[in-house]
Amino acid sequence: MLLDPKHINTHIYLVLSGELLVCLEPKIGNPLVRLGVGDCVGELSIIDASAPSAYVVASVPTQLLVISKPVLWRMLAVQQVMALNLLHVLARRIRENNTVLLGSLELQRQYRSKAETDALTGLHNRAWFEEVFPKQLELCERTGQHVSLLMVDIDHFKKVNDQYGHTCGDEALRHMGNLLRRNLRSTDLCARYGGEEMIVLMPGTEIIHAQLTADRLRESVADTPLTLQDGRELTIQVSGGIAQWQPGTTLNDLIRSADQALYRAKEGGRNRIAVHALPTHMDFS
Repeated sequence: MLLDPKHINTHIYLVLSGELLVCLEPKIGNPLVRLGVGDCVGELSIIDASAPSAYVVASVPTQLLVISKPVLWRMLAVQQVMALNLLHVLARRIRENNTVLLGSLELQRQYRSKAETDALTGLHNRAWFEEVFPKQLELCERTGQHVSLLMVDIDHFKKVNDQYGHTCGDEALRHMGNLLRRNLRSTDLCARYGGEEMIVLMPGTEIIHAQLTADRLRESVADTPLTLQDGRELTIQVSGGIAQWQPGTTLNDLIRSADQALYRAKEGGRNRIAVHALPTHMDFS
């Protein structure tokens, strides 16, 4: 082992033959980087006088040119071209580190996206909703913005499953998710609430405008048949309930009001949007 994060390094190592491995652990099973002939290691810890950030071990018999820190400084003072070469090495090392870092961040983003996304509908999932909706509602309350909430679900969804099968029911939910993304604004927050029920938070939106958006969505669903895998077309319809946030109202209260409006839409014949009645006097100042 040449470099160890527990010990200060005082040498730079140039590989003449063999191979060095850069590892997060002293084991060599899963190296971050492999260094071959012409590569060097140890330059960063010499320059900033800090302990190495990783382990460096020889995986096979390896010949090295070893230059101590005092000798290195004297060489750099005498030969400017060597200083330039060292800068090239450092630049390449930084770019390699950036590539590893960006790859790690992208991998984290992908895992986070999977953790926040409902696999069936492609919408955000319940966990995302429970984290994001309260924060957005708090922001709207702090800034005095209107905000409306829509609860929407597929009419007679049980009949769809019973008549066409659960695979078709999954297709209907996926179809619904696509139409929601297509008809909502980029500022609207949408998630699968549970089963065939979707929930949409509309910041900066009064209830009358939220109703227009909801009706446009309802019409789009009714006018866009779902083509099944066997070629048949299935027309689905949705009902929705809308409630507008009031000062001092919690998210749970807002959801309860929208759910009550959704129930009235179902009782009123389905394929419609119902609005939760607002108090006569409201102050958003």
